[in-house]
Amino acid sequence: MTTSHRPTQDRRGRIMQIVEDQGYCTTAELSREFDVSDMTIRRDVQKLVADGRLRSVHGGVTALPQTALAGTDFRSRAGRMRSAKDAIAACAVLDLPHTGAVALDAGTTTLALALAIPPAARLHVVTPSLAVANTLLTHDTVEIVCLGGSLHHLTQSFAGPATLAAIAELRLRRLYLAASGINPDGVYCGNHFDAMTKRALVDVADEVVLLADSSKFSISAMVRACTLDDVDRIVTDDGIPASDHEALLAHGVEVTIVPRAELPEDKEEA
Repeated sequence: MTTSHRPTQDRRGRIMQIVEDQGYCTTAELSREFDVSDMTIRRDVQKLVADGRLRSVHGGVTALPQTALAGTDFRSRAGRMRSAKDAIAACAVLDLPHTGAVALDAGTTTLALALAIPPAARLHVVTPSLAVANTLLTHDTVEIVCLGGSLHHLTQSFAGPATLAAIAELRLRRLYLAASGINPDGVYCGNHFDAMTKRALVDVADEVVLLADSSKFSISAMVRACTLDDVDRIVTDDGIPASDHEALLAHGVEVTIVPRAELPEDKEEA
């Protein structure tokens, strides 16, 4: 190998590492990471895809198999850890901001928050979640901005270029973020299209509040949406492991822990 090829090879090796760590990256994210042109990154990605080391998907590149990219069924997740989600929502609804737009991410815990919002609340709510938008339709004083794009039936969420373009025009007072899994490396979700939406929402929010039950700390999800450094606060239940609590505090995350009553129908999140 000649010396002139070394920077390109090093960059492609680093691209592999980043994509494997995160599960999915857009070409725009990689271009910013390496401070090179979009065309340069596209050439790198095309080479890695041709070599069978990565997979090209809409808007970016992944190291995940096709079977991992569809997302999980929203309805099957809605009843799991229900008492914890209700307790988290009851706590979070007490601190809704009175001014500015808030965003409710697509997820079953953020849906619990939507269900807890009083009918007479005066809010401006942005959401990529069909379930959240439908829930708030009965709230006459809540202005709903439903982010457009392609509707993914399993996750009941809107995603894609149109969704990202709509988010780019916004400024949010607060984002209520959902997660499929959490570990010291960050907040994870189950598919690349929701990860793109979450990252975009984090980028335009003044404050990020993670709503996640304690089972999420034992789940290995596929795609990193953001790091713990991107999260300002978390509301979780009293089942959170001590080591994960300490990891959150080490990243400067304010932790609110709520008690929950165990119900027979509660099951671990999958």
